[in-house]
Amino acid sequence: MTQKILSFVVPAYNVEPYIETCLDSFLCDEVLDQIEVIVVNDGSTDRTAEIVEGYVKKWPEVFRLHSQENGGHGAALNAGAALVSGKYLKAIDSDDWVITENLPEFVRKLQSCEADVVLTPYHQIDMGTGEKSVWKMFVPEYDRCYTFEEVMSDWKAFDRCLTFHGISYRTEFYRKYPYRLPGKIFYEDHEFATIPCVHAGSICPMDLFLYQYRVGNPQQSVSADNRLKRIGHVEQVTLDLLQYGKAHPELTGSAREFLMKKAEGVALSYYITGCILDPDKRHGRRLCKEFNQKLSDIDQDFCRKLEKKYAAYLVMSLFHVNEKRYQQIMQSGIYRKIRHNHVIEQEK
Repeated sequence: MTQKILSFVVPAYNVEPYIETCLDSFLCDEVLDQIEVIVVNDGSTDRTAEIVEGYVKKWPEVFRLHSQENGGHGAALNAGAALVSGKYLKAIDSDDWVITENLPEFVRKLQSCEADVVLTPYHQIDMGTGEKSVWKMFVPEYDRCYTFEEVMSDWKAFDRCLTFHGISYRTEFYRKYPYRLPGKIFYEDHEFATIPCVHAGSICPMDLFLYQYRVGNPQQSVSADNRLKRIGHVEQVTLDLLQYGKAHPELTGSAREFLMKKAEGVALSYYITGCILDPDKRHGRRLCKEFNQKLSDIDQDFCRKLEKKYAAYLVMSLFHVNEKRYQQIMQSGIYRKIRHNHVIEQEK
């Protein structure tokens, strides 16, 4: 049997309307003997498992189905990562898909690549409008390995793809730093894209679009209603990242800076939820105050670095800024204008 180069882990829970689109996107004859797709059925109660079984029967060398009791997205990722046999692993959510025609080039690049972490750009696609947003890097050179020092010295060139959707791990590296993603909580994909990435000795960006990220589903964890309901999950992920940093004093300065950047992004998401999305502004501010105290209990320096941004969100809360107005403010900001112009210029 040909050595598998790339393993996809697909956590699946009640995705009957979407799973075929996801699985069909892996069907590229040129690389079927070099990839595997591990679907983790996380206690689905619809026809998800039945549909996947059809693919397993037809392409047994490509698709595998692992069924377990519902443990959440993180538990499904843990189970799938333990089963992969490929040189590299990449997670794909079951309501998303990959660009089939780009699979051969990606596999070819991975055959000769030895980087701990590989980054690829992706598209974000709105379910309602079909609008496609581009998330890519602006690095000086693709297909070469960068150190964390280089990445952090040019953070904005890399940061848009240091995410769940942009990251692939060399399997041996991923297993060298075992970390059990938490079960039964949402937004743990931030932990997946940060740990064990924080230990990477080499990071290779590739200018090849692969992941197609579906947004606009009100059932998604990123919808406003769900962010309000699951604000405690955002808190847990932030605390997990800070606690990981405390538990690993051996991290280099650049790696620690990366970890703090990622934790800051999740913390700001908490402030947005509490100060902007929560219609009860007083309640939202109280939650943010309690959240800040928990952050401070773990890492006072981290909390101090967030003071000005936290204050800005408190002011917006006091002026009853809602989500629509907040988006208008962000779209009119100097930073947004500069970045937008930069993206447009790079894509010409």
